[in-house]
Amino acid sequence: MDDARRLIDQPAFVVLLSGLATLTAISIDIILPATGAIARDFGVDERFAALTIGAYLIGYGVGQLGWGLISDAYGRKPALTYSLIGFSLATIGCAFAPGFWWLVVLRLVQGAMAGAPVMARAICRDIASGPVLARLMSVQMAVTSIAPLIAPIVGAFLLTWVDWRACFAVLLALSLSLLVMWLRHGQETVPKLRPERMSLGFLRHGLRVLFGARAFLVGVCASGFCFAGYASLLSSGAVVVEEAYGLGPTAFGPLFAVAAVFLLIGILTLRHLVARIGMERLGQVLLVCVCIAVAIQVVFWITTPPLWLFWAGVSVYVYALGMALPWGQAYAMETAGDMPGFAASVLGCLLMLCGAFGAAIAVGLHDGSHRAISATMVICGVLTVLALLRR
Repeated sequence: MDDARRLIDQPAFVVLLSGLATLTAISIDIILPATGAIARDFGVDERFAALTIGAYLIGYGVGQLGWGLISDAYGRKPALTYSLIGFSLATIGCAFAPGFWWLVVLRLVQGAMAGAPVMARAICRDIASGPVLARLMSVQMAVTSIAPLIAPIVGAFLLTWVDWRACFAVLLALSLSLLVMWLRHGQETVPKLRPERMSLGFLRHGLRVLFGARAFLVGVCASGFCFAGYASLLSSGAVVVEEAYGLGPTAFGPLFAVAAVFLLIGILTLRHLVARIGMERLGQVLLVCVCIAVAIQVVFWITTPPLWLFWAGVSVYVYALGMALPWGQAYAMETAGDMPGFAASVLGCLLMLCGAFGAAIAVGLHDGSHRAISATMVICGVLTVLALLRR
C-alpha cells in the first residue's frame, strides 16, 4: 500500500489519472458538432441525431455502477484494463458502423465500457486523503472542465477536413494511449478487495440506505435534473444551430466553448463561496440562479430570440449547472457512510440517466427551432427548483 501511495509523487501517474477522468467528457463533446452530419449521412431525420448522445449517457450511467462494484471486488488494475480494451473495441465499431441504428447501439456499448472516470476517482480515494486528495481531485476537475472547451473545436475541425468518423479515430488513439500508460505506470491500489459486494444482498442494502436518506435524494435530483436540461444542449445544440439559425456545423464548436467557459465559472464560483457561506446558504444561492435561468428560458420558449441572445440565456443556465453539479454531489455524498465508492457510482449512474431523460425530451419536442432546448431547460429547471426546496 505504501508503494501505491507513492504514486502521488509521480507526474506521469497524475497525468494518467487526469486523462482517465476526462475520457467520457471528450467522448461526448467531440461528437457534438457532427450530430447533424451523422444523421444526414445515414439518411435519418436530424432530430434522431440526439440518440447518439443519449445512448452513450445511458450506457455510461449503468456501466459505471457495474465498474465501481467490479473494481472494489477484484481490483482496479484488471477492471480498468478490461474497461479500456472494451472501450477501444467499441470505438472501432462506431467508426465503421454500417448504419445509424448500429451506431446508436455501439455508442451504448461504448458508454457502458467507459469505466475509466469512476475508477480514476476511486484510485484517488485509494491513495490519498485530506488535502492531498483535494489537490488530486482539483486537478481532475480542472482537466475535465477544459475538455468541453477544446473537444468540440477539434470535432468541428475534423468534420471540416475529414468526416465525422475521424472523431472516433481520435477517441481510439486516446483510449489506446491511456491503456499503454496504465499498463506501464498503473498498479493495484485497492487496500482490501471486497468480493462480497458483488452480490444482490449488498446491492439491495446499499440502495435502501442511500434512497432512505433525504439528503441523498435532494442532491441527486438537484444535480441530475439540472444536468438533464444541459443534456438537451448536448444532444440537439448542433442541429438547432444549423436548422434554426442557418449556421454550418463547424460553428457549434466555438459556440459550445463559450457555454463551457460559463460552466467553469460556475464551478469556480461554488468553490469560492462554499468556504464562506456553507452548504445550506449556498443551496439558497443556487436556487436563485436556477430560477433566473428558468425564467429566461420561459421567455425564449414563447419567442424567437436572435442567436446571440439565445446563447447568452443558455450560458446562464450552464453557469447554474456549474454550481449545481458539485453542490448536489457533495450534498448527496454526506450520507455515504462506509460506502463512498458505491454511493459515488450510484450518484454518477443516476446523473447520466437524468441526462438521457433530458436528451429524450429534446428529441420528442424537436420542431426545427430552438424551442426544444428552451422547453427542456424549463421542465428540468423546475424539477431542480422543487428538489432544492425540499432540502
